[in-house]
Amino acid sequence: MSDKSKTSHLGRLHILTEDEIQDIFNLPNFTDEEKLLYFALTETELSVLNQSRSFASKLDFILQLGYFKSRRVFFTFEISDVSDDVEFICRKYFADENPQIPTSSKIAINTSLKHRRTIAELHNYQFCGRRERKMIEQFAKNAAKISSKPIYIFREILTFLENKRIILPGYSFLQDAISKALNYEEERLQRLLQNKLTDIEIKQLDELLTDTGSFYEITNLRREARDFTLSEIRREIERGVKIKELYQAAGEVLPALEISNQSIAYYASLVSYYRVDKLKRFDKWTTYLYLLCARSPTLWATPRYSHQLSALSSASIYRSSQGICCSKTFLHQFEQ
Repeated sequence: MSDKSKTSHLGRLHILTEDEIQDIFNLPNFTDEEKLLYFALTETELSVLNQSRSFASKLDFILQLGYFKSRRVFFTFEISDVSDDVEFICRKYFADENPQIPTSSKIAINTSLKHRRTIAELHNYQFCGRRERKMIEQFAKNAAKISSKPIYIFREILTFLENKRIILPGYSFLQDAISKALNYEEERLQRLLQNKLTDIEIKQLDELLTDTGSFYEITNLRREARDFTLSEIRREIERGVKIKELYQAAGEVLPALEISNQSIAYYASLVSYYRVDKLKRFDKWTTYLYLLCARSPTLWATPRYSHQLSALSSASIYRSSQGICCSKTFLHQFEQ
């Protein structure tokens, strides 16, 4: 619900850095140790390999298999792009054959597709078709209830795909799926707030963003008591009275939204992240959500109210102690 996490990336939601995209979706650049690991073949894989007649077909199978083990995704590549891996495979598996490296830039598409199906079956993986994509989109909607951070939803999807043994779809699809999930969640929360908030509560929320001349009302409610003087205690009581009803409203409305504490904390953080004038430019229901969720001790919401009660209790104890001390002093002087 925040443009803080929706920076554009090629017209889509920005989720990963360029290095992260490279690590997940692009051809791996294996070290010598990784080549030994990922290009190692089991007896079953060797049996499948030996069913291929041509060296080019065998080479493509080993390459596709090694990359799949590393990334859980299949790649279309040119032989020249993976020359180091080709040399390693030739030394390891075809040293006595003196094979002729394919001169064509790519392996025949039908051969590669056949290898992909075979590899997926060997590792009990399924391709990400229409049904699987619908599953991912629904999963993203559920994850958005827990956290509206795109990177959180993305990581949850990766775990979901691994558990379901579904081959990783393209990054652009995941960007779109997460973006749709966030938009859906925003609309869902807005509808709930429209049904749950009373006119009085909406007015009180609007007043928090009202400019009183020297500062906004929400700024006043964020202020801490400076000391235990009677004037400061009086002002603290007045601030507590102002947020009492909103404190109660948050306790009633937030559970009905069915969002996690993690989401509540994140939405609350945006109250501090954005200036008041920026908050006022958001859709009003989005702003109401941020204000209700605010949980930081420096803000006005639930912990702020609890903090005020604690401060008032401390002030009461302090003032009582001062009175007791004065009484003891008076009695001591009287006895003398």
